[in-house]
Amino acid sequence: YSVERSLRFNDDDTAYLNRTPSGAGNRKKWTWSCWVKRSTVGSSKTLFMAGTNGVNDCEIYFSTDYFRFLNRTSGSANTLVDTTALYRDVIAWYHFVVVWDTAQSNADDRVKIYVNGTQVTSFSTNVRPSQNTDSHINNNIEHRVGARTTNNTDNFDGYMAEINFIDGQAYDPSYFGETNALTGQWNPKKYVGSYGTNGFYLNFS
Repeated sequence: YSVERSLRFNDDDTAYLNRTPSGAGNRKKWTWSCWVKRSTVGSSKTLFMAGTNGVNDCEIYFSTDYFRFLNRTSGSANTLVDTTALYRDVIAWYHFVVVWDTAQSNADDRVKIYVNGTQVTSFSTNVRPSQNTDSHINNNIEHRVGARTTNNTDNFDGYMAEINFIDGQAYDPSYFGETNALTGQWNPKKYVGSYGTNGFYLNFS
């Protein structure tokens, strides 16, 4: 499977994509998958966000060069997960998958992060949501790709490709990528399932 196109984000242009769903989807279970190539490192850059910044919001972003997932309600973070790994290679494409599934009884299973097909298990900050916590992603509020909502800051600088958002399913990376048997390299794979109520696919064709 060959990904033909990506979208370039230039932070000097403060460019982003936005959408406000007409109604809320499944706020307890969803999957986000994206291929990312960074052009700038050393500063915070937003990949995907929904909500009112600093109050009721949910954000997937680079906190400097760490990968972070944040869900915040009434200004308090009920979920804050930071990787210990740094992602500052401006040559490589990274594949990130974030799975939100707060119906799980095990707290560590309620948020899962995968990079290039491998689950991340080492975190410098690891605040997990309570069971059945709602995320602000997939609510009927503004969602942005490439910038924070409301104040349009921390604009992404680089490339994104093959963005899949699956409403109502908790999927591992095998739905979106596969390992080349000869090279051992993690490669894109076309997702062929359902997207649910508010799911979407961006191939930038």
